[in-house]
Parts: sequence; structure tokens; C-alpha cells
Amino acid sequence: MAPQELILSACSSETTAIAPGRSTSAPAIHLHDLLSASSVQPFKTSVSSAQSVSHVQTRADAGGAIYAVQEGKAIVHVWAWQKDQMHLKLHLPEKLSCFKVSPDGCWAAGGSPTGHIYLWEISSGLLHASFTAHYRTVTTLTFSADSRVLVTSSMDSSVHVYLVSRLVDPEGDVQKPYGTLNDHTLGIRDVSVSKTSSALGGRCLTASDDGTVKLWSLSAPFDLLSTFTFPPGVVPCVLALEPSERYFYVGTTGGDVYHVPLFKRRGELGGANSDIEAIGGGGQGAPPTKVEGAVISYKSPITALALSLSSSHLLVGTQSADIHIHSLPSHQHLRTISSHAGPITHLSCLLRPPDLVGSTTTKHDAWPAPEIKPLERMRMGRTARDVQEVTMTLRPTPASTLDALRGPRSNQLASSSSSVALPGDDQLAELLAENKRLRSSLDRATKINDKMWNGIVDSHLLPKQDQPNGHV
Repeated sequence: MAPQELILSACSSETTAIAPGRSTSAPAIHLHDLLSASSVQPFKTSVSSAQSVSHVQTRADAGGAIYAVQEGKAIVHVWAWQKDQMHLKLHLPEKLSCFKVSPDGCWAAGGSPTGHIYLWEISSGLLHASFTAHYRTVTTLTFSADSRVLVTSSMDSSVHVYLVSRLVDPEGDVQKPYGTLNDHTLGIRDVSVSKTSSALGGRCLTASDDGTVKLWSLSAPFDLLSTFTFPPGVVPCVLALEPSERYFYVGTTGGDVYHVPLFKRRGELGGANSDIEAIGGGGQGAPPTKVEGAVISYKSPITALALSLSSSHLLVGTQSADIHIHSLPSHQHLRTISSHAGPITHLSCLLRPPDLVGSTTTKHDAWPAPEIKPLERMRMGRTARDVQEVTMTLRPTPASTLDALRGPRSNQLASSSSSVALPGDDQLAELLAENKRLRSSLDRATKINDKMWNGIVDSHLLPKQDQPNGHV
């Protein structure tokens, strides 16, 4: 059976841009099938602002989950894939403007309207870092693919890069970022980090109210690679970077979607166009690349963008609560999803979790629910942190796995030993009597050995006149 690709979407509670005749169902997080747009599973009830929803895929040792900060509240709702009911609620220190869970499910980061950053360990609930990173609202939090780098952005026009290892180090200076991306003049709306990014480097895109999108290197010294400008009055607000970094899409507040290639064919004399060259790359001071001509246009502002896992479809979420699916590279409109009652605030694609509620082909017991502890509201001292307990689920190894590791001889011996009958009461009594007889024989032999040893020692160490029996 081919894997099924799903669309994960969420909405906010705003209804000003919704059509009057539209049905207003309870707001929820929805899973839809990418190809048919049919509903797969709703997770009720949830209303979330932009940059406030994250999900963790099911792994070999634990099930996955959805995390959603509730709009206007200092609460995170958590759903496990195995249940359609809420798994638990996590209370936060304050109302957050953005929230992100790392891809490996180990860390949760939160940003506040005052520029404060929080970093928790999910399995223990420990607050490892709490500091002021920006002086205005934190707009986005983004982890690298290996969960070792955290990128923060703010309305103060700055983007900071932090190493998670430094943030969790009690002796480190957490307030000093590993790097800073400074070239925008207005607030940052969105950040997109490449799928190949890691602690060793990578690339990221930033979209700003100054009407530009900039491409940066995530390797020190964090150089500016390219700048892309848009027509006057166009404000980029959401980004979608293709996994192989060949192009990216930009959604704007005016309802337009722009396609921006990062490579082009190099024109040569004689009509040969086989060579490929990068667009831009001149760095700071180089002339910007102008982007013109929207490929998709809607009457409602674009609030979310996402590419399918194979980059064959583009998902466009609008403020009018619609999700539009377009085919790539033709940009032909295929279908529209209208399950939400508010502006779309989150879009992402994922493979159907094997432990998703309603699945009949797998057993949910094979994936235990994720271990999530209540999040600390304030950072504890070292003494209190040292006594914290982290729960780990130790799962029994299936017998089939052990049989595969054993050789044929081991399997034969194991099967033959299992066929031996256990002793009865009479045989057990005989074994106990034999054990008692052998122990008494061992005691007699030990005494004889000690007597012989003492005699030999006395004969060599004592003077001749003091030896027993008076022998000269």
C-alpha cells in the first residue's frame, strides 16, 4: 500500500473575512488527504494564531503529537495521534506570540510579545533557557532539520541564530546569539530554513515588511547571499522553500503568490543553454534581484503556504478560511478545502502516521503515547534541577527480532532446552539431598586441606626444638 500524504491545517478565531453564508463549525485542527481533499481526522477544539502550531512524527520508540498554543491564552493543547480527544494541557508562563517544537520532539521553544524567549525540554518539562532576545514581538521560531539550531525573528527587524547546546548549558551565556542576520529595515514576517540545514551550516530565507526577501548563509560569519525585491506596495508575509532549494514561493498581504527561482540557464552564443547558474549570490552591496509577475492571485490576503513532500503541489491558505491546492509546475488550481471557520494560520504536509486514530492496519499499542511533562513557568536552581526525573519508556524487544539475530544453532539449542520437562517434587527432593551430601563432603575435604597446610607451614617456620613430637 502506497503511503498516504496528509495536509495538517489550523485556523484562528477571526471571522471578519469569512463569507456570510458559510457554515461555522467548531474550530479545529484538520487532517485532509492531499489527493482527494477529503477529511481524514479533526482534532477539536482549537484556535491558534500564526506560528503557533507544531507536530512531531511518530518514531520507532514513541508516538507523535500535535502542539497548538491557544489564541489569547497561555495554554498549549496537545493531541496524540492515537486519540481524537485532547491528550493534555500545558500551562505557559505568559501568552506567547509564537511556539515551535523541534523535529526530534525533544525541545519546545516559545516567543513572547515582549521579545522574551523560552526553551523547554519536553520529556522533563525543565525550562533550560529564559531570556530577552529581542526588544519587540517575536514573530517566528524555527529549528534546523537536526534540531541543533534555533533561529528567532522579531518585529525589531533582527534575526538571531542560537545553538541549542549553548542554550541548555548552565554555564554558558545564553543571551549572546551564535550569529545575527542584520540587513532588513522593518519587521520580519516569516523565516524559512532549508531542509538540509544543521549545526554545520545551511541557508535560510527571511521575509520583511520592507518589501524584500533575503537569502542568508547559516554558517559563520552568516553572510547575506541574495536580496529579492518586489513591486512597490507588495509586502511578503509567508514563505515556502522547496526542499532541494531550487526555488521558493512568497505569499503577500495583497493576495498574490510569487514564484522565485534560485537557478537559471546560462545563455551562450550559438543557442546552447545547457549550463545552470545561481541567481543572485552577490552578497551585501550587490544589486537586488527584481521579482515580477504573480503566478497565483486571490482577493484575500495569503496567510499560509506549504509545499507537498514531493513538491508536486502547492498549498495556499487565505484569510477567507480557504485552502487552495495547485498543481506544480503548471500552478493549475485543482481543488479547494473549506473545512475551517477562520483564517488559515498553519499548513504543512506529512505522511499518514501509522498510529493515527481510525487506522485498522496497525496496532496502536506498538507506539506508546509521547512522554510529555508539565512545562516549568520559571527557571529552577541547579539543586532543584538535579533532582528532576526524566521518564523513559523501555519497550520489550519482540521475539521475532531476537530470533533474527540468533544463528540457526542458537535457535536449535533454545528450542531443545525449552522442551526439557521441569522437575517434579520427588526429583527436587533427591536433588536437595544430593546437594546436602556434596556440601558435607566439601567441608571434610576443606578441613583436611587446612590441617595439611598448617603442618607444612609449622615444619618450615618453627625451630626444630619447638616442632611437634620433639624431632631433631
